Amino acid sequence: MRRIANTSFHFLTVVLGLFLLSGINSLLNYDTELVLTIGIYAEQMKQTIMDLANVSSIYIYWGEGDKQYPITTVFSSTYGYSFTIIFAAFIAAVSASVLLSYSIMLMPRRLYRFTLKVINTLDAFPDVFIVVAFQLFIIWLFKKTGVLMFNIYAFGDERTYFLPILCLSILPIVFLLKQFLFQLKEEESKPYVEFSFAKGFKRPYTLWVHLFRNVWVHFFFHLKPIFLFMLSNLLVIEVLFNINGFMTALLRTATTSSAAFFIGMLLVFVPFFIVFSTGSYLLGKWLNGGEQHV
Repeated sequence: MRRIANTSFHFLTVVLGLFLLSGINSLLNYDTELVLTIGIYAEQMKQTIMDLANVSSIYIYWGEGDKQYPITTVFSSTYGYSFTIIFAAFIAAVSASVLLSYSIMLMPRRLYRFTLKVINTLDAFPDVFIVVAFQLFIIWLFKKTGVLMFNIYAFGDERTYFLPILCLSILPIVFLLKQFLFQLKEEESKPYVEFSFAKGFKRPYTLWVHLFRNVWVHFFFHLKPIFLFMLSNLLVIEVLFNINGFMTALLRTATTSSAAFFIGMLLVFVPFFIVFSTGSYLLGKWLNGGEQHV
């Protein structure tokens, strides 16, 4: 019961914070110096409450020619597309990082150290550099072969998937790979690993069946920063690929409609709050069951 109360309080606190944040653009004003305009901010919050009472009356400028569209039309057409990209990139990042970390752990020591240097080098690259590099490579390949493998730019309502998903997943792959390798090395020094070897199990089996099972616990604690990292990069991806996506719409509402901005933030927050809260509860039940170690 206490857990439900704490979760509900946390949820309501964040929702209130998002509501107050939605009108932040009217709180600050600059003439000859930066001033707080609390009266204007209060009026903006009142207008936001009135708009939320009638969502169908909220319009935002969108698309070619900046025509006005209902918020329900814009968000319903962009939400699924953008979060298909981020969800597919997340699945790709987790799958690739697991397979790569498993393979790297089986490498000889010298090759393992060289691979770590490559990973640290990739970690230093900004996401914009990676996206532009892929786009330039596709253009160069098109000039050489006459074959356009993937769309590097979306026109109008055109939708492109492969390159945005690939570019969005690369830095999370590097981040997760470093985390997996660090945690696997930590687990490798524990007594149950030696016990597994003593029972005759080979290193690949012990690594996959025993070490990875315990590393997944640590993986869950990195989900939130990974999600926030990918969410911020999603806006960069949408801008560089000219995608009319949800994050682009959310950015536009930040300065044009406080009510639309608040609804957009809720569409991001609520589903993932439910997922993380449920995952935290299930993980706690699993750990209390004493299944963390062999």
